[in-house]
Amino acid sequence: MKNNFQKYLIGMVLVAGFLSCGGPENKNLIDDSSLDQDSLKVQTEKFQKFYQLPSPVELFMFMWEDGAPFYASHLNSIENASKYTDSKKKALNLGVYSADLAYCTIFDKTQETMKVFSATKKMAEDLGLTEGFDQSILDRIDRNIENSDSLYRITSDSYSKTVKFLQSQGQTAVLPYIIYGGWLESVFIATQTVKKYKPDSEIAIRINDQGLLVENLVEFFQDISVNDEYAKQVLVDLQGLESIFQKAARTEDGLMSKEVYLQLKERVKYLRDGVVK
Repeated sequence: MKNNFQKYLIGMVLVAGFLSCGGPENKNLIDDSSLDQDSLKVQTEKFQKFYQLPSPVELFMFMWEDGAPFYASHLNSIENASKYTDSKKKALNLGVYSADLAYCTIFDKTQETMKVFSATKKMAEDLGLTEGFDQSILDRIDRNIENSDSLYRITSDSYSKTVKFLQSQGQTAVLPYIIYGGWLESVFIATQTVKKYKPDSEIAIRINDQGLLVENLVEFFQDISVNDEYAKQVLVDLQGLESIFQKAARTEDGLMSKEVYLQLKERVKYLRDGVVK
């Protein structure tokens, strides 16, 4: 991968993961303890806290390892990119497209990857998130293309530069929406992929685990919703999802029944449709 387009693509996929959790792992290795390890320091104008936040990359890597099929029909249409005008809608859908980009890349779907990349790049450019990708970053990606640990460090540097740029422009408020959009899209794709639900299957357990992450997202949006009406609505939506996950948590075996799963699947689709329309 020697041209800037390809290197930039890699950078965007890495940031899709980093914005959500802390970076991708080798997709031949699935870390069952990652929920305890992944964290992200999210900086906003009024507070700084550490949260364990969800990773689209992690969920998609598990699906790939588990032999799940790929469905291009689950992607947000690239034609929708021109519909998003306000910054929060763009931020939500940057998260969505970044998750789609990670999904396509992890499943080695080159044609779909290139299509989704165009939409992701547009959203990122509109929000100023390409600031973290100057020539020095691209050169470092080129030199370390086969080294996942080095790519993670490069992504960290890119993210730091991006956050500083957004802070200088007074735009750090968009970051929570990117994270939420990416998480919602990953759960949408996962729940739409499951055709025959079994509560004790590996993918069902992974989906059920998202309840732990919803708790953190709820806490996250509680902190920023004080003076943000849009965030208040996201918080209400997340609390609704949290109540569904809690139904599974209250069962004796902690597994999600098919009835509860179908409720979750329907609600996630409803919310995701609202984000991408």
